Amino acid sequence: MSALLPALKTLFRHSEKCICITGSGGKTTALIALAHSYALEGKRVLVSTTTKLQLPDQRSYACDRYFFDDEVLSYAPHQGEQVFYALKGARKALSPGEQTLEQLTEHYDVLLLEADGARGCELKLHTERDPVIPSFTTATLAIASVGALGKPLSKACFGWEEEDDQLVTAETLSYLLSHPQGICKGVQGTSVVLLNQADTLSDSQKKTLQKLQCKHTLLIGSLAKNTLFHKD
Repeated sequence: MSALLPALKTLFRHSEKCICITGSGGKTTALIALAHSYALEGKRVLVSTTTKLQLPDQRSYACDRYFFDDEVLSYAPHQGEQVFYALKGARKALSPGEQTLEQLTEHYDVLLLEADGARGCELKLHTERDPVIPSFTTATLAIASVGALGKPLSKACFGWEEEDDQLVTAETLSYLLSHPQGICKGVQGTSVVLLNQADTLSDSQKKTLQKLQCKHTLLIGSLAKNTLFHKD
């Protein structure tokens, strides 16, 4: 086993200018962890969204500055500073728009954008509208939670419209990895797929997942434990 965050940053090296995080089961955790790690390196980090995020009074982003209007455009971030920027909605932090985010790439070393939503589900089948990945994206982290294994697919997978008692298995994950509306939909730039929450699995379950085929770099790990169990 090794540490997950350093492995992710190694994969994204020279592609971290704009990292979009998609999928389900750990997006915001990855956003916060990567922002902190890049800031420790002295990078100027912007945390935002192309869709929706929890508001800072609902979730701690541990940022140094928070902006909810275009004042952010005239702000000069310091090295090692984490800045949160989104529009304030009634219940969620909303995207400021792709054009504004692209403007901000000139002022930050790293943009970390949550680019998807799954309403708390561990897996997702996308619609035509999502994920929302801007053209200036340089890397994508697509996440799915293996905590869904053994649960009813109709409840564990957002966007799964069939109501049946089928349980999530490794074959389900394989299907979602290859499905055009599945885990890898829309990924752009340096693309990595993370099967998250693998610390909850047995050794035999982890070995089964290691056999999954993915056209992008596949990691099996735990964001909460910062642990990497497998890289393919």
